[in-house]
Formats: sequence, structure tokens, C-alpha cells
Amino acid sequence: MKTYSKPISLILIGGFSDSENQTLRETLKAEEYVFATTTDLYNCLDIAECHHPKAVILDFAAIEHNYLAIIQFLQLLEIPTIILSDDLARNMIQYLSLAGIFATLKKTNNELELRHTVATAAYPNSAYAINSHSQIRNFNLGKLETGKHTKLQDVVNKAIGTAVSQMSEMIACKVEFEMPSAQALSPLFLQKNLIQTLGKNLVAVAQIDFNGDLSGSAQMLFSCDAADALVLALNGGGDVASEEFKQDKADIMGEIGNLAISGIVGTFSNTLKYNLGYVVPNYIEGSAEEIFSAMNFNMRSTILLFMSHFKIIDLGVEGDFILFFQARLLLDLLFRA
Repeated sequence: MKTYSKPISLILIGGFSDSENQTLRETLKAEEYVFATTTDLYNCLDIAECHHPKAVILDFAAIEHNYLAIIQFLQLLEIPTIILSDDLARNMIQYLSLAGIFATLKKTNNELELRHTVATAAYPNSAYAINSHSQIRNFNLGKLETGKHTKLQDVVNKAIGTAVSQMSEMIACKVEFEMPSAQALSPLFLQKNLIQTLGKNLVAVAQIDFNGDLSGSAQMLFSCDAADALVLALNGGGDVASEEFKQDKADIMGEIGNLAISGIVGTFSNTLKYNLGYVVPNYIEGSAEEIFSAMNFNMRSTILLFMSHFKIIDLGVEGDFILFFQARLLLDLLFRA
């Protein structure tokens, strides 16, 4: 079996033409590299999101029309990005550096510099560090716009606001909520982060999984004690240990969850003009570890997590709305007309 002096690294090349891609492959040819090449920008970013290459090389001419959003997307994935251009002014090169570009190089007569830069990106230290994709990243959705120039953060806020309004109307109680926080993280760290945040206590969850033009999950989450308190208030009392109460709780929480979470999914569908399919939310109870460890994510993907804490003022009950999407949501939004 052949052995390699370094770990194999995927290098993604998004040139302006097939001939440019072939030239770059020949320039960088080494036993430790495998290459993916494309001249289609959407396909390039899709590969980046799905496979997390060690470095991405882009011809600036291929991204010039929307370069800042594309840079932000690749920064979200924490993939070193190398820009090639012979025509960039010094101030633009400085701006790209401040925006997070790993390096900006000339397209011509740069073979040695290109090989050195790619090697530095792919193998940042002598121990061949593992890609930092496993870390948790906060990010600013306010800077990321859809193709219709609707800020994604505004859509998320509107969706949570709709859910709160519908829940408030149904239970005839005032409900206040916090603006949703946003994080991008790997599925492994998503599970660990939520388990750490929620602790080991049992939680009650009404959940919708949806698919179609957009895949993801929306949840309304309470502690079991909070769910009991809510149902007791709405029912006018009861024995929380009885089977009758447990069935009532499942029915009531499922109904509240159906109305609130369907409002979230409906807002995304109507605002972004997506066709989404989903079934009536299921209600489950268990430990945070049991619930979130069972979620089926592509372990190489980047997950967008939105979380909004709410309080039912009249009852003193608190809970959370949680939304999960794969990062390709941002990619799709970038390319929508």
C-alpha cells in the first residue's frame, strides 16, 4: 500500500474557464493533493459546503458580481480562500484581506508563490492541523442578503414573531421573546452545545422536520416542568402523574406546537417563495442528549442554528424556539433571482 508524506488534501479550483482550471491543476500537481474543478460558481460553492476542501482557489472574474457575499459564505465555512487576478488595485487587495481572504495572487508568473500559498493553507503547521470546521462560530446574518435583497435575519425574526403571536392568541396569554441568536457549527458541536446549554434535565419538544426547496427542522422546547405548568394552567389543574394528564399534555402541547411551528415554516415558505413539505409536529419528551443525538445531519455539513428564548408572562413559563438549517440555505439565497 502506498504511503504519503502528508495527509491527502482536497483543493477546490473555481476558474473562469476549463483551460484555466487545467493549468492550475498542472501547476499544483502533487501526490498529497486531489482536485475538484468547476467553472460554475454555484457548483463550486456547493462542493465547498458539502466536502469542505482544505483550500479554495477562485478567479476574481468569476465572483466579481457578488464577491463579498461569496467571501462571507466561504468564511462561514472557514475554508481558506485564494483569489487570483491580474487587475485588482492595491486598495481592493487590502479590502479583500480585511474581508478575510487568505491570499490574493497574480494569475500569471506566480507558480512558486501559488504552490507555497496553497501548501500553507492546506497544512498550516508541521503537525498538519485538522480543519477548524469543528469549532462554533457566531456570525452576523444582517450582512447576508437574499437574491431579493431581503435580509435573512429579518425573515428569521418575522418567523419567530409569527410563532409567538399565534401561540399567544391560542393560549390567551402575553408572550415576550428575545431576538433570535445565530450560530454556525458542525453537527457534532451542535449536539454538544445544545446539550450543554439545556443540561441533563428532561425536555419536552414539539418538532417539525420539513423538506422540499429547503430542508431543516423547527422546534418548540420547554423543560418538562414548564410543560406541566402550562398544561395545568390551561386545564385548570390535574394530576401530573396520571395517564390522563400525560395524554392531555401530549395533545395540548402538540396542538400549540402545530400552530406555532407551522407559522415559522409558513413564514419561510411565503417570504422566500419556497415550496416546503412537512407533517403535523410530533411531541416527544426525553433528555436533551437523547433528542438531539437522534437528529440526522450530514456530519460534514455546516449547520445554521437559530435560537429564541420566550416567556409566557401570565403563567411564568419559559421556553425556546430552535431552528436548524444546513448552510446551503445561504448558498441558495445568494443565487435566487
